Amino acid sequence: RVEGRAHVLKVSQKLEYAMRAMIELADATHEGVLVPAREIAARQQIPLRFLEQQLGALSRSGLVESFRGGGGGCRLARPPEEISVAEIADAIEGQIFPMFCLEPSDHTCFQDSQCGLQGFWADVARAVQAVFAETTVADLSARHRSMTPGLFLVSPEQLLTRP
Repeated sequence: RVEGRAHVLKVSQKLEYAMRAMIELADATHEGVLVPAREIAARQQIPLRFLEQQLGALSRSGLVESFRGGGGGCRLARPPEEISVAEIADAIEGQIFPMFCLEPSDHTCFQDSQCGLQGFWADVARAVQAVFAETTVADLSARHRSMTPGLFLVSPEQLLTRP
């Protein structure tokens, strides 16, 4: 920590929005309805144009189906139990690296392939990838439903200390 600020590994806003959209679609899957992008954008407070780009990437990756016209909208292409966060991340970002030195095409570090930290960052990348691979959209949706607004508030500190 520097002067009371925490520094974090960041997930892009594109991936965050895509995950939020997938949660909305998972919830609608149980009802068997199509969800218009405008509705997802309003519920999740995501700019519609930006959301449409993420939905397009998810559709091209076979995770979401889109239908145009009156009564159109989106739905998950597979059951939420069968879609992992890793698939969403791959559709939106490609492989995510916690440090630039792990990017296979980036050799700008003066200690490239000669640094003990690279192995550590590779461990971090594998751990993140494992969590992404084992977490499904159904898991995200269940977590989201358990945090229904108005029932109770949970601080980020409490979330980080939960088992």
